[in-house]
Amino acid sequence: MGTPAVPACRNCGAPAGGKYCPECGQETAVHPPTALEFLHEFVGHYVALEGALWRTLRALLVPGRLTLEYFAGRRRCYVLPLRLYLTASILFFLAARIFMPALDIRVSTADTGRTASVADAIHCDAGDAFCHSIEQRIRAHFGSMTRRQAADYVAGRLVTLFPYAMFVLLPVFALLTRAAYWNRPFNYGEHLVFALHVHAFAFLVGAIVAPVRQPTLLTVPAAIYLALAMKAVFGGRNLPSVVRFVLVFLAYFVLLVAAITVIATAIALL
Repeated sequence: MGTPAVPACRNCGAPAGGKYCPECGQETAVHPPTALEFLHEFVGHYVALEGALWRTLRALLVPGRLTLEYFAGRRRCYVLPLRLYLTASILFFLAARIFMPALDIRVSTADTGRTASVADAIHCDAGDAFCHSIEQRIRAHFGSMTRRQAADYVAGRLVTLFPYAMFVLLPVFALLTRAAYWNRPFNYGEHLVFALHVHAFAFLVGAIVAPVRQPTLLTVPAAIYLALAMKAVFGGRNLPSVVRFVLVFLAYFVLLVAAITVIATAIALL
């Protein structure tokens, strides 16, 4: 049996005569949460809220439709862009960690055995101070790990850290589309919404194809989706639209590769 309603809201102090506070919306009968209530809250937000989740996913499958719905002001019917992005990214990186393929590090051409120590396979000239410094860092960092162990460690850390890099690159992607469509009446915030929806679609596809371990199954659908979504949301003639897509896609791809390289190098040396 729940706690009786109190005369004032415990959250904002406003008079509260009903089940919910008329000012902030918090329940007036406060009690310790239960596991069933947490489950009910999750289902209410993502599934039972008049099918908001399924309505959002159906709109997301059509390139640009969810973004156009948001621009048209129909927002309460769908999962908000940031929440959708965060949920999709969690699913993707969880699947990536579970189905992450085994990697191998090739440090020396003299010894390609997977069980050889990474540190023992590094050879530097006596007068090469820079190489010697890197050797010391790798020896200190990896110790006597084999190449397979080191590869698994780097890949695991990369999967752990890359979501943060993606969150940083997200507004950069919005800047790229904003620059590509500088003559369109869309502000940066609207480009950011578009970026959230495009990334959410890519993450969901990535989570689905992760067990197959074929990056092409993610890259190709994501590229096609981006091209069609840019055309649907921002409009324009076919040839200029293709040029804009190619420029945005290539620039962002270079940024992704650079981010992976920087993170992997930092993991190995820092």
